[in-house]
Amino acid sequence: MTFGFPRMLLPAGALALMATPALAQTPLPMGVPVQGKAADDAPAEYTFVAKSAGVLSAAVQGSGDLVLQLVDEDGQTVPDGTSDRDMGGSSGTELLSATIGEAGTYKVRVRVQGGDSSTFQIAGAFLAFPPFARPADPDRRPAQARALQVGKPHDDSLDSSAGDTWDWFSFKANAAGALAIITRPLANTEADLVLEVFVDRNFAEAVDRSDQDMQGNSSNESVTINVTAGQMVHIKVTNNSSGASKYRVSSSLIQ
Repeated sequence: MTFGFPRMLLPAGALALMATPALAQTPLPMGVPVQGKAADDAPAEYTFVAKSAGVLSAAVQGSGDLVLQLVDEDGQTVPDGTSDRDMGGSSGTELLSATIGEAGTYKVRVRVQGGDSSTFQIAGAFLAFPPFARPADPDRRPAQARALQVGKPHDDSLDSSAGDTWDWFSFKANAAGALAIITRPLANTEADLVLEVFVDRNFAEAVDRSDQDMQGNSSNESVTINVTAGQMVHIKVTNNSSGASKYRVSSSLIQ
């Protein structure tokens, strides 16, 4: 991107601050394809502002092995928000169609896998459909994650039929070590739980995931990761089954 003023007139930090918002606010082209570029270490991002619930579709075709991803304002991937289908046998051709459950700002990311860079064409389309709106859920976003203490169990519940499909929690490690997190069912309920762990506020890619159904129980999940002192760890507990369920999240730090 080229700015209309000499670089020497601005401090380096000021230039970086000005460049970052400009890249983050590149709008998703609607209806007409435009050219884009992405690198292995720098995905291309396109912003879309939804005024209501609906369905957002995005298509990309280009060189290299491409992946499309739709994330919300916090950076978490929306349900069914990743496409790596290699349509027609082409690793650079992808079509993503995902439901948006609430108004807000979303980003479509074009990622390159197994290559240095890619040039591509991308276009989007949106179908407003208010009936797809999800009920309010205060802990559905990482920014509203419930803070838990390591070593102190927490009991919670999920009810997919009422729109409460997942919960977010956060931990702060008070020392370096191995942080173990487990889920267990409560009150004779059983659900198909999935446990995901995120670090460094990268909510689009889990560093570990458990859907093991340990001991034959679909609510029993466990993840262990190495942490540093003071590191923030976020977890997401998802209910893949219908109906209500109660569960417990427990944690321990092994030094």
